[in-house]
Amino acid sequence: MFEDILYDVEAGVATITFNRPERHNALGMRGYDELVTALRQAEANEHVGVVVVTGSGRSWCAGGDIEMAQTLLTNEAAARTHFFARMIEASHWMLSLGKPVICAIHGACIGGGAELMTFADFVIADASAYFIYNGTAIGGCSWWGGPQLLPLLVGLRKAEEILYLSTRIDAEEAARIGLVNRVVPVGELEGATNEYCQELLDLSEEGLRMTKAALRATKEILLANMSAAAEMNVAGLAKPHLHAAFDAFREGREMSWRALRPGFTSE
Repeated sequence: MFEDILYDVEAGVATITFNRPERHNALGMRGYDELVTALRQAEANEHVGVVVVTGSGRSWCAGGDIEMAQTLLTNEAAARTHFFARMIEASHWMLSLGKPVICAIHGACIGGGAELMTFADFVIADASAYFIYNGTAIGGCSWWGGPQLLPLLVGLRKAEEILYLSTRIDAEEAARIGLVNRVVPVGELEGATNEYCQELLDLSEEGLRMTKAALRATKEILLANMSAAAEMNVAGLAKPHLHAAFDAFREGREMSWRALRPGFTSE
């Protein structure tokens, strides 16, 4: 049933695993669709009390698949469908799920992956994890949770620094500023995540559901402009500079944004 993710339910815990390790678990259209399907299944399953989202291989999620953006999101209609029917739909289910969602993160958590984890209820990272909201580095902006929820998590000034500068944040710094709940040594992520799961499963199911619903209201107020931000990014996908940046990213080259500014040269 699934190709780009793995889905498993055991002892009250549904585990969703991004499973494209050769692409650092970058999410394409199918991956987003499967994520939505898995979240909906977890919601419908009365035996599931907690949902864990993790990744296979060396990374948690390197964001949206660049190849998909270049070959399939080539017009506004396709981009709008992807942003609203896949990305916003996935974050809607993470928020509206009546069960806690834990992101267990190792390695790269970049772009759309870093934004996706802002919708979780708990985030646990191991020492290998790092986070980059890299919109300004690749010719766009973070629109899907970053500008809305980062100020809530880390404070407005720190969020501005992270989003404007596409700052790389290591695991310890992420814990210090409140981006993640807890950091554990490499090799201990699965055990620490299970501890959280067991602690949650020992609590009132109805109490957890009502608490998540009460907290959700704060996030939903902050997310009120997300659809407008999505529309702006739909238009941005048509910009040639963005696709030049995608080419540079795929080829391992640095994009010289300074050279594109009026009055500047590449020298």
